[in-house]
Amino acid sequence: MVNDAIPTGINYNPSSFTLTVGSEMTSVTPTFSGGGVDSWSISPTLPDGLLIGSSNGTIYGTPTTITAFATYTITATNLGGSGTATVTIQVNDIAPNTIIYSPSSLTLTKDSGMSPATPTVQGGDVVSWEIHPTLPTGLSIDSSSGTISGTPAGTSPISSYTVYANNTGGSATAVLTIEILEAPPSSITYVPGSFTLTKGTPLGAVTP
Repeated sequence: MVNDAIPTGINYNPSSFTLTVGSEMTSVTPTFSGGGVDSWSISPTLPDGLLIGSSNGTIYGTPTTITAFATYTITATNLGGSGTATVTIQVNDIAPNTIIYSPSSLTLTKDSGMSPATPTVQGGDVVSWEIHPTLPTGLSIDSSSGTISGTPAGTSPISSYTVYANNTGGSATAVLTIEILEAPPSSITYVPGSFTLTKGTPLGAVTP
């Protein structure tokens, strides 16, 4: 019996793929030397939506699931034996692309609870939120929703803060301005509040 030469020099170019959920990848067909290939297989199973051509080894498709970085082994087989190659694939989410806080300029009062400010987001789902620089004492950002809330503990001049919405596909940003003012006087009382005076007689000082 005369068997075919084993497939060798199997090469995918590129051999590393960073893909996005819902976006079709550019198909890649391998080159190889040695004998002809009867069948192609891959292990572990490709991310959902991706396929390998059993007759030509082409990797193609549109990924539908976020998938962590992983290494895949492709095996090319004929009667003489098998040759292998490896590729790496990662599937990221669609990046957030727009963040809107309404209003985007907040004027707050020291020691008074603020109305929570919750953003709207377009694009992919947000995995985490962060803000720079650090918010004034008493305020915080919810790392899962991006809502800014709290009771400011001090005053602060108008300052800009950059909010980041993150997922595996990337980040989007929004800029907020926050100013914290002293609370205005709420009441003024003079004791006594009524004065009966005599012409030519000085009024004693009354402090509110």
